[in-house]
Amino acid sequence: MLIHTRRLLLRAVELDDAQFLSSLINDPQITETIGAYSLIYPVSIDEERKWILQTQSRTDEKHMIIEMIKNHSPIGIITLKNIDKRNASAHLGLLIGQEYWDKGYGTEAIIELLETAFEKMNMRRIWLKVDEENARAIRCYEKCGFVFEGVLRQDHIKDGEWKSSLIMSILRHEFERVKI
Repeated sequence: MLIHTRRLLLRAVELDDAQFLSSLINDPQITETIGAYSLIYPVSIDEERKWILQTQSRTDEKHMIIEMIKNHSPIGIITLKNIDKRNASAHLGLLIGQEYWDKGYGTEAIIELLETAFEKMNMRRIWLKVDEENARAIRCYEKCGFVFEGVLRQDHIKDGEWKSSLIMSILRHEFERVKI
């Protein structure tokens, strides 16, 4: 299944995406923003290929490349993981290449994925974790309707200091208001 927005295509991750994903996750500007998810070592293209193969068979995760419609170039990845069908809940993740920041692509991709999660997957709650200092991401998530839920105090180390992550979520009925 392909998910289209006005400017973007969300499609399944393929083995050919390993080089793009490796360059994305190895970008220090990006890893600085992802807090507790941050890696402390480089990730090879081969490791990305192995990750892609592992995730393709999982039913509790859906990873999609965010691609520009006009030129089919990948700009990021958006993920629903920890998909809990019984409790109708999933965890959202997003990484976008630095050159595409502040252009509304993240918001556009999230809104469309939320639409799919709530309407087609019958989810009730989508949640995420974000570094407390990532103001850009927090603004994006708030624009999409996510609300502050709690703090994971000092859950990761950054630049030699302990930092916290915020937990944010959106419920189906809250998203109905955002769509209008």
